[in-house]
Amino acid sequence: MRILVTGARGLVGRSLLPLLGEIGDIRGTDLDSLDVTEASSVTKCFEEYVPDIVVHLAARKGNAASRQRPDEFFRVNTLGTLNLLEGCRRHGVKEFVFLSSATVHGQSETPVDESSPVRPLHPYGASKASAEAFVHAYSKSYGINAVILRPNFIVGAIYQPEPYTDNIIYDFLRDIDARGVIELAGDGSYEREWVHPTDVALAVKAAILSCPSGCETFMLAGHRQSMKELAKRIIAIAGKGEVRAQAAMPGFTLVSSSMKAKHLLGWQPRYELDMIIKEIWDEYAGRQNHHHHRN
Repeated sequence: MRILVTGARGLVGRSLLPLLGEIGDIRGTDLDSLDVTEASSVTKCFEEYVPDIVVHLAARKGNAASRQRPDEFFRVNTLGTLNLLEGCRRHGVKEFVFLSSATVHGQSETPVDESSPVRPLHPYGASKASAEAFVHAYSKSYGINAVILRPNFIVGAIYQPEPYTDNIIYDFLRDIDARGVIELAGDGSYEREWVHPTDVALAVKAAILSCPSGCETFMLAGHRQSMKELAKRIIAIAGKGEVRAQAAMPGFTLVSSSMKAKHLLGWQPRYELDMIIKEIWDEYAGRQNHHHHRN
């Protein structure tokens, strides 16, 4: 089984490559070896290595960043997915796994599932929702068997030399260091879910092994927690800091149910939230110490 993985150096990609190495021959690509926004780059990649399965992880992510550059998010996330699907069509690749996002659903106080309405709140969510539409269309039109995975927040340790980007736990740790305070939107009572990249990688592997036909979508619910609770756990592990509510900042709840993934893929998250925070804290503290010793 030949498996092409885009975004192989990202959080999920790093966890995924060793797992998939157990079941097939892996070609991991990242921006320096495959630019998904360029059809010619995709064609060249498929001509050099025709896979049996494409696992598409490469993406721009982040709510705030997408509000500043919606065109860039559309180009990478939507057009990039279309280019890869077109590569699959032209080269007879019949299996496609797409990492989407729970944010396609916008916000919901009650757990969303795979059949809930798609109503994104920001261009990032919209770029994923429109990419999903192409995955469905190619599955129906060209007989590509596809799996769409929708995790909520993916958070894990980011290792050097990678910078800390789009990871709220790192943001909170830096806020504690800089100001001794974590500022939360509203009163901090809104809830989200947090899942470790290895747990997402395990869902990808399970999806490949289960080989569903047609196009199947799976929510990947992590550990549900209010922002206030998350901040308290981070402060407990860091051993310092306090929480401050910012009534003027907007926050929203988005929670989901992964019963379908549990039943059909045998998937549920293994990493507890405190394990995730501890892993990130250890890396962060280690990097700070290293930085201080060098200066």
